[in-house]
Amino acid sequence: MNTKFTKVIFAVACLLGLSTVANAQATPKAVAYSTAAKLVIAKLKSGDADAFDVRGKVSFTVTAANSDDTVAGTLTYALPEDARQKIAVMSGKALSAVPTNVVRKDILASFQKATEPPVLHLEITGMDVDVVGVKMRFNRIVLDINARDSHPQDYSVQEMEALFTVWARQILNGRSRRGIIMRMNKVINGEPE
Repeated sequence: MNTKFTKVIFAVACLLGLSTVANAQATPKAVAYSTAAKLVIAKLKSGDADAFDVRGKVSFTVTAANSDDTVAGTLTYALPEDARQKIAVMSGKALSAVPTNVVRKDILASFQKATEPPVLHLEITGMDVDVVGVKMRFNRIVLDINARDSHPQDYSVQEMEALFTVWARQILNGRSRRGIIMRMNKVINGEPE
């Protein structure tokens, strides 16, 4: 009797464990897709002082795909140490008050005209950013995305690259992009099928 009870408890525990594993696999995880860091030159200007070039690295993390063929996201600009020191001098603030990364949310990027594989280009128009009272001016920023021909549907960075590739081709061919945009938003947010 005791052996049967133990077997039943063991079987129930195994079934519960398997159902937990199945549920965990069925729930996709959100994909935070970021472009590779790329060197971008910005201009620092404070008052009547001469402009100073800053050579920092920028990356863009996608937060949404929009029906107007734009991509919303967060722009991160890594300030090099010499630029931080120059900003501290220009602003009259301590070096510790100058951030190492400048982050701007809700930035829109659009596909560069006629972009196509093997490297897709997203473009962000010029903008001014305030860094502790010093204006930093970005002209046009061009970001690179590696094109991918395979189309894995596994909520991964590779799937995001494949979706960007299909989206860019659909734009070039004048075809509908609604399905691609919907799928991209599902992957970004980790929404189930």
